[in-house]
Amino acid sequence: METISITSTFNPLLRDAFRCMLLTRIVDDYALKLHEQGQIGFVASCRGHEAAQVGSALCIEVGEDFTLPYYRDLGVVLSVGMTAYEVFRTYLQAYSQWVHDSSVRAETRPATLHWGYHKHNIVTGPAPVATQILHAAGIAFASKLRKSSAVTVAYCGDGAATEPDFLEGVTFAALHQLPVVFVCEQDCADIEQASMRGLSLPAGLDHHLIDGSDVAVVYTAMQNAMQHARAGRGPVLLEMKVSRSISREQRDPLLRCQRLIEEQGIWDEQWAAELQARLRTEVEQAMQDALRDVSEAD
Repeated sequence: METISITSTFNPLLRDAFRCMLLTRIVDDYALKLHEQGQIGFVASCRGHEAAQVGSALCIEVGEDFTLPYYRDLGVVLSVGMTAYEVFRTYLQAYSQWVHDSSVRAETRPATLHWGYHKHNIVTGPAPVATQILHAAGIAFASKLRKSSAVTVAYCGDGAATEPDFLEGVTFAALHQLPVVFVCEQDCADIEQASMRGLSLPAGLDHHLIDGSDVAVVYTAMQNAMQHARAGRGPVLLEMKVSRSISREQRDPLLRCQRLIEEQGIWDEQWAAELQARLRTEVEQAMQDALRDVSEAD
């Protein structure tokens, strides 16, 4: 695992990062409940990914940079600017369309969620795995031709690196030294093992293996990657190791962030309890509003 020198500029953001990660966890929990109740048809939990998603998304210049999330990236879209209400509407409207459109056969219904938010340059993702990597390279190529300062950030998950589109996308980006950062969220038990170790990555692609459950490490690595790409020094691949099995406390991103805040002497139990209560109330209201509005639209 690469050693990252954590920048002190992140310390003031620790509590905000914790808030974003907690919001992501709560929205994810409510989405899973909707799925269990048969209200929505597809949920890919982001539990265990919160630090990788929030820590990296906090480095994105909203409205300037382009973001291409994959279906598990709830923490990314919430950090970039989607509200909990908009997230629930996305889930509910997709399911409502499948249920009420008789032309859509059950076996052809999409098995993924397509995030999109044009106001903040979130590009709607495709269903096929890893094709957003090619799209990101194309967007970054256009940015370079236009001499734009925008950086394109593309996310992917388990198995994407085995797809031809992944290698073609990162190779094109490396060949043209494009302003793009690829974030690969890899679920694994051993965070020291690089899943891309046997992959022939192209020359000119800066590749780093990151502990994706440590939000401070993620933020620092992402800041460095964004600066690298924005300065015209070529693409960066951040391989973020996460664990969706967070029964062990040392792998839970929220608990690790809490310990970081405690080390800074700024953890407050009353603040944390009030934050949890407020966010749960807001998310519950957002879900109820979304359920009402989708039901009335039907």
